[in-house]
Amino acid sequence: MAEKIDVRELFFDILSIVKFELKFYQDKESPMFERIVKTRVFQQKVQNLKDFIMKYFDILYKDEESPINQAALKAQLDNIARITNYYNDLSNFYKDHTKDLITKQKLFGLIEYSHIEILFLIFSNILDWEHYRSSLLFPTDKEKEKLLKEFLNKLASAEIKDVDDIVDLEQTIENFVERVEV
Repeated sequence: MAEKIDVRELFFDILSIVKFELKFYQDKESPMFERIVKTRVFQQKVQNLKDFIMKYFDILYKDEESPINQAALKAQLDNIARITNYYNDLSNFYKDHTKDLITKQKLFGLIEYSHIEILFLIFSNILDWEHYRSSLLFPTDKEKEKLLKEFLNKLASAEIKDVDDIVDLEQTIENFVERVEV
């Protein structure tokens, strides 16, 4: 039986990993980077993220009766297609067929072999979408909730089209974490 994932803890773990990755983005060939990335703790956090994303999509794919879940699935698949440049064109020609073209098996394969930056964008988009229904991270702190919403909006913006666009987010992540941890 899978353990229950603490979304808040997962979010901050992944933020710290992404911050680390962005700091060493240019030096991915360095021996220190290689050693840290191969540690069990690092890999376990990434695996927890993959597990969370897969469970989320598993629920969306299973519940075909719920219009809310189907809308969430379509929005999330469109987002994944945009982030991964799945269609490799700018025409949005396939947008209505996203669910047919990105099957559950293709999606899980993509998640399993994606790099942390892509997983982070998928995860933050899930949090952004689900945030409208209920607060997953700060249910009792409206000020932190507002900061989170602004942060997630920035991550979900159309300005981020590929992994290179994330490099500019290192300072944004740092500022967000500092403001929330006060």
